[in-house]
Amino acid sequence: MKRHQSFLFPRPEIPFPYRPDSPAAFPSSRSQSLLTRWRNFNVKKRHDPVQILPLRKGDIRSLGPNDIPLIFLTHNSIQFLPSFLAHYRTLGITRFLCVDDQSTDGTREKLLDENDVDLFGSNIRYRQANGGNLWREALVRIYGTRRWYMNVDCDEYFIYDECETRKLPELIAGLQAKGVLHCPAPMIDCYPSASLKSAVFDGSLGVMPWEIANTFDRQGYRLFRTSSAMSMMGGPRDRLLDYPEHYDELMKYPLLYVEHDIAFTISIHKPWPFHRNFSPIYGSLLHFKFFSETEDFVKKAIEGGQYFKGSRAYKTMLEAITAGRLDNLTSDVSVKFENSKQLSGLGFFKSVF
Repeated sequence: MKRHQSFLFPRPEIPFPYRPDSPAAFPSSRSQSLLTRWRNFNVKKRHDPVQILPLRKGDIRSLGPNDIPLIFLTHNSIQFLPSFLAHYRTLGITRFLCVDDQSTDGTREKLLDENDVDLFGSNIRYRQANGGNLWREALVRIYGTRRWYMNVDCDEYFIYDECETRKLPELIAGLQAKGVLHCPAPMIDCYPSASLKSAVFDGSLGVMPWEIANTFDRQGYRLFRTSSAMSMMGGPRDRLLDYPEHYDELMKYPLLYVEHDIAFTISIHKPWPFHRNFSPIYGSLLHFKFFSETEDFVKKAIEGGQYFKGSRAYKTMLEAITAGRLDNLTSDVSVKFENSKQLSGLGFFKSVF
């Protein structure tokens, strides 16, 4: 991917230097051309019969005007569900819209018992669904456009300034007042302050993942501006993993106003329309990949073959685990997570309030 204008991140003294003066900085004709080429390339996938069917009688239930829905996809995520659902309910999510990708660990049964979860299954797997994007599109077609959606994975926890006391409706009102319709959020990889093998996260009720993987890198990230979105790389994976020709994309847009069912056509890392993807950063995603169970998870991900480029990122991670490079992930840039004010003070996001 061609990148432009690299910036160290976070930089509290110049925290947001990459926003264009106006959407015209990236003309709509260019964005439209990119989207057209992608859809033509992907035409066979898009016209294959993709079905998502409700797994519980009574779904599908329409959304009300004040509902804030969250889209997520699952595959054997049972250990994250108690904390994941609790975190987003506390923030103000009123409905969870989920496609389960043939889980076998009790994930499906757990979600069927949750009244605010609309659960679907599919006739295809995650990889066939274009990395789940076709499922996301299908959910938006079912539940409607012209509304705000949260869109995250089960191991991602959205944090914004004062999120401990201010709910999502207040954040959304602040974003709208500033003309922000796509809220970018860097993914911050969290890891244990002690050895990886000692960090057991089993989904016990009331235990949040940042109580176990309680540390993150306070610096060492790089932001880029491309023609369609912002991009970020860095953190502990960049320090410890050998990525000679590729990288893990760490910028997502978890909270966005969706006007078209093609919002997720290309990627969750660059939603449509592209010109909305250059807003200041008002939140971050705490991302949890490093626990005692990481090696087993990585091996299963490689065996399943459902992830990007033949699960190449997981293969690189397994090499590092085997070599002992992930026995302890801490360094001189490590700091223990405290709260949203800490992240704001370090420059990871600014306050909308």
